[in-house]
Amino acid sequence: MKLFVISKITGYTSLLMLFSPMSLAMTQEGSNPLFFGMGLLLGCVITTLIALFISRHGRQKYQKMLLRLKLAQKNSSMAEQAMQTLAIEQQDSQDLLEERVQERTLELNIALQELESANQELERKNVLDELTGLHNRRFYDQKIMAEYRRSRRNLTALSLVIIDIDNFKAVNDNYGHLAGDQCLIWVAKFIKQCLKRSADKAFRYGGEEFCLILPNTDEEGALLLAEQLRLQVSKQAFQFQGIDITITISCGTCTYQQEADIGVEQIFSGADKALYQAKHNGRNQTQQYKLTEQYQVD
Repeated sequence: MKLFVISKITGYTSLLMLFSPMSLAMTQEGSNPLFFGMGLLLGCVITTLIALFISRHGRQKYQKMLLRLKLAQKNSSMAEQAMQTLAIEQQDSQDLLEERVQERTLELNIALQELESANQELERKNVLDELTGLHNRRFYDQKIMAEYRRSRRNLTALSLVIIDIDNFKAVNDNYGHLAGDQCLIWVAKFIKQCLKRSADKAFRYGGEEFCLILPNTDEEGALLLAEQLRLQVSKQAFQFQGIDITITISCGTCTYQQEADIGVEQIFSGADKALYQAKHNGRNQTQQYKLTEQYQVD
C-alpha cells in the first residue's frame, strides 16, 4: 500500500513537470515547435527515470520480502522437522523408560516371590519337625494357648492326647539310631492318618513322645481317637532292613470343660499323668485323666 501511494505521487509529479513546459510553449506567442518538443522529451525522460527507479526499488523490496518469506518457510520447515525429531526421540525415550520400568517391576515381583517363598520355608521350619513332618514343640506352645483361649471364649471342650512309643530305647539299642528315626517317621504316618479335621493338630513333643490337640472334642471323642490310633499301630509291624519289629504305643488323654482354676499346664499335666498310668499298667493301652479326679498310682 505504501509503495502504491509513492508511485501515485511520483506519477502526478512527473505529469506536472511534463505539463509545465508544454503549457508554457502553448501559451507563448509564436511558440517554437522545438521548444515544445524538448519539453515533451524532457518530461518523458524524467518520467521514465522515475518509473525505472520506482520499479527497481519495488523489485528489490519485493525480492527482499520474497527472500524473507522463503527464509521463514525454511525456518518453519526446519522447526517442524526438529519438532518431529524431538517427538520421535521423546517417544523412543518413553518406550525405553516403560520397558525399563516393566523389567524392574518383573525383577521386583520375582524378588518378592523369592522372599515370600523364603519366608514360607522359614516359617515351615519354625513350626515343623524336620524328621517326622509333624508340628514341633515351639508351635505346640503357641497353639495350645490359642485353643485354650478359644475354648474359654466359646465354652467348648478341649482335649489333649499324649502318645509315647513303648520300649523305644530298645529299638535304638538293638537296631541303631537310624532304625529309631525310621520308627518315629512310621508312627508319625499313623498319627497324620488318624486326624480327620483340619482343626486337629499333631506335634512331636520331644524324643519319642507325641501330642495331639483336639479342639471342640469331649472325653469320649478323645478316648476313641487315641484307641483307634493305638490299635492301628499295634496291628502292623514296623519293618527295618527286612526285619519286622513290633511297635506299640501308650496314650494318655485329658479334656478341659471349663473347670475352674484350670490352665494349659494343668491340662497337659493331666494327660501326662494318664500316660504314666498307661505305662504303669503294662503299656499298649490308653488311659484317661479327669480334671476332677486324681489317679492313685501304685
